[in-house]
Order: sequence, then C-alpha cells, then structure tokens
Amino acid sequence: MTTIRDLYAAVDRAAPFASCESFDNVGLLVGDPDREVSRVLLTLDVTQVAVSEAEEKGCTLILSHHPVIFHPLKSISFGSVQGRLLAKEISVLSAHTNVDKALLNAALAQKLGIRNFQPLEEDLCAGEGILPFEEPVPLEKVIARVAEALSLKGLRAYDAGKPVWKVMLCCGGGGSMIHDAIRRGVDLLIAGDFKHDQVIDASNAGVSCIDAGHFETERHFLPLMEKLLAPQFPDVTFMQAESCQPSFQFYTF
Repeated sequence: MTTIRDLYAAVDRAAPFASCESFDNVGLLVGDPDREVSRVLLTLDVTQVAVSEAEEKGCTLILSHHPVIFHPLKSISFGSVQGRLLAKEISVLSAHTNVDKALLNAALAQKLGIRNFQPLEEDLCAGEGILPFEEPVPLEKVIARVAEALSLKGLRAYDAGKPVWKVMLCCGGGGSMIHDAIRRGVDLLIAGDFKHDQVIDASNAGVSCIDAGHFETERHFLPLMEKLLAPQFPDVTFMQAESCQPSFQFYTF
C-alpha cells in the first residue's frame, strides 16, 4: 500500500523540495506522512471547492502546486480551508517552486516550441531559449503562437517595437524576473502576473513582455504530476481536479 511518504519521495526525486525558493513553503503541509493513500486529487490551488471535490471523490490527499499554507497562520477557523482539511482528515502535499525549476518551466517551453531551453542558475526560477523561428520575428507572431498553444481567450503584452528571438520563460508570477531578463539581454520575457512597475522597467530597457496568465501558464501541473506518479503507483488513482479553473474571466466591451 502506498503512503504519503512514498509519494513525497517520488516528487522529491524528480523535483527536490530542498531546491525551492527561500520564500516558499513546500512539502507535506497538512497530514501524516505514514498515512496510506489510494486516491489523490491534483490541483493548482487548495480552494474551498477543491476540498469539497476531494471529499466527494474520496481523495484523502490533495497534491497541489500552490501551498495551502503560505503565510504563517495565527488562527484556524472551522470553516476555513485549513480547518475543513483537518476536520475531514484530508492531507495536502504542496510542490511549488521546486517543480517550477525542475519540470514545469521546461514543460511550458515544450508546449510553446521554445528551442534549446535551459534552466537558469539554481537560484533563478526560470529558463532561457530561442523562439521556434529561423530568425527574429515581430512580437505579434509570438503572441499568436502562445495563444494557440495555451488555448487562451486573450493575453496582455508589451511590445518593445523590435523583433524578438531570445526568450526567458517563467511560469506563474514570473514578472518578478524582469530585471534578470534585462541583465541577461533577452528580447522577450514570457510569464504571468506582471506588475505595472515591472512592465515600465521592461519598456525602459527595451524588453518585450507577454503576460499569459498565472493559471494559464501553470495548469499543465496537473497532467504533469499524473504522468510522473501514476506509473510508479499503480494502486493509486490520480484525479485532475474539475474544480481547477481560472478565477479571472475575460470581458470585452
């Protein structure tokens, strides 16, 4: 029978938890490592709806990308996500920036067709490569490719007004990598969650930006984890959460 400790070890082999960013909180955040597991819910975020889905499907473990406990908790109410997890005895294993570095950025690069993709130094949660064209191209051409590859209804972008070819990529909230992108001399940073001041810095440095969305650049965490773990644990059923949906919707006027 498979335990949470077994699953932790399998994730750790592929994406060592010790490699996570210093600000991060990863690993078994709720539960007992020696508890047996037969059904696992895979999701990006541990939301109220995700807890209900886990309960309805008989999943005693949620494997999430974003930590269910990120900032220190001073109290836990019965109706909170953490309180419900404890009451229902549903464990949570969270694998965040360790998976970004080892697996998720590379998987996103493959989806986008980025060539010669290489992770950056261990302390940088990003990678670098060449766009899938034979020469530098207008940003509009890259936007179209990103939108198609990620099935996007829309995205935000800043066009520095020059062709792009060398790209840095950081799934999720990668706008914070803009100064590293400037320092490394790339033409384009593809990420999610750019802040206004980050785009201003990009424009001053002549670096284009594509904000493809935090959820949209990380939702492949679910199939990635299932592909990694299911062959190793045939006695465990891994379920991609139906509740894992984008919070933002696009409105046009």
